Amino acid sequence: MKKMVYLVAIPNGMLQHCANKIQQSIWEKYDLGIDEFPEIHITIDAFYYEDQEELEKITHELENIISKIKAFEVSVNGFGHIPSPHNCITLHVVKTEELKKVYSQIHTNMKKRGFDVRDFSPEEIVFHISLAGLHGRIWSESESLSAWEDVRHFKFREISLLQEFQLWHLDLNSDGKIITRIKLNQ
Repeated sequence: MKKMVYLVAIPNGMLQHCANKIQQSIWEKYDLGIDEFPEIHITIDAFYYEDQEELEKITHELENIISKIKAFEVSVNGFGHIPSPHNCITLHVVKTEELKKVYSQIHTNMKKRGFDVRDFSPEEIVFHISLAGLHGRIWSESESLSAWEDVRHFKFREISLLQEFQLWHLDLNSDGKIITRIKLNQ
């Protein structure tokens, strides 16, 4: 059975700080559980694999591809809501030409190398930061819509320099979730 790993970027600075505060506020208001919130991150791409050998090949190829990418800025401009069945509150990541180019470079090169990737074109993929809905207590659609009403008109704009990607296992709360860290060129 195929498993999946995720290539993510961890925002830093005020974007990370503010996103953490907003996430904490939503989780507390709606009593979503766990003592530790999922780490704020932007999923860049995802890869399917069968075994440890294939995972090691994915890791190696990603390191080669990403070593050629320069650090770049991402920005968020407001909130989103992914409806049922996910009921997810998100921060909207602006899909700049640079972000699409980085995604395409990684996605296309991994596909050319024969890896099984989630199949989104640069125009289709929606970059976002999940704040609530995927982890913790499962909440109802009415709760997520209420949370959406709480944040939807809040003007939140922030920028972060992405300097590192991480390859993660699916379990975002495990100590072993990080497979590797890959620094971007400065």
